[in-house]
Amino acid sequence: MTALSAPVVDPWLYPLLLPLHRILMQGYFGTLHVSGQEHLPPQGPVVWAVKHYSRWDPLVIAQLSPKPLYFMTNANQFVGFQGWLIQRLGAFPVDLNRPQLSSLRSAVTLLHQGQPLVIFPEGGIVRDRPLRSLKPGAARLVLQAEATAPQPGTIPIVPIGLKYDPAPQVGAQIWIQIGKPLSTADLPPNLEVKMAAHQLTQQLQAALLDCLMVL
Repeated sequence: MTALSAPVVDPWLYPLLLPLHRILMQGYFGTLHVSGQEHLPPQGPVVWAVKHYSRWDPLVIAQLSPKPLYFMTNANQFVGFQGWLIQRLGAFPVDLNRPQLSSLRSAVTLLHQGQPLVIFPEGGIVRDRPLRSLKPGAARLVLQAEATAPQPGTIPIVPIGLKYDPAPQVGAQIWIQIGKPLSTADLPPNLEVKMAAHQLTQQLQAALLDCLMVL
C-alpha cells in the first residue's frame, strides 16, 4: 500500500464470508438490540466512533451496515493468517504509540471516496470504566479530511455505544445505542486546528457517554 492509497475490500472474499459471519453471530450471541439506527447516514463519508469493549466489537458492528466497513486497527493485530484476513476485509493498521502519516492518508482517502470508517477512539479495549478519555485522532482525522474536501462540514462523526449482557460470551445479549451525528459545522468559526480537535473530541466524549448511559 502506498502512502496515498486506501485499503480495498476483497470483492470475492467479502461476499463469500458474509453468510458465515451472520451464522457465527446469530449462533454465538443472543439477540442484538439496536436503537438510533436512523442516525447512520445511508451513503457518503462517515466516521463511526465506537466504544471498544471486546475483540468481538468489529464483528458486532459490521452487522449494522449493508456494505463493507473500513476499520482503523491496532498494528499488532496484523500477524499471521489473522492479519492476512482482516486486511482483505477492510482493516488497515495504525500504530497507536507512533501513528504513521500513511495511516492518516489511507483514512482520509477512504473518506474522500465516500466510505464508512470505523474508529475506536479510546485507543484500546476498556472494561474497567464506562469510557476512557478519548484520543483526539478521530477529530483530527475528520478535520484533515474536510480541509481537503470539496465542501466542509460534510463528514459526520457518529457516536456508538455498545454493551454485552452479561459479558461478551456465548448467549450474551448485545445492546447498541447510536447517537446523533456530530459535525465540524457546529464548531465555533475560525478555530485553530488544535482547539477545534479538542472541542470536537470533548463533544464526542459527551455523546458517547450519553449513548452508554441508556444501555
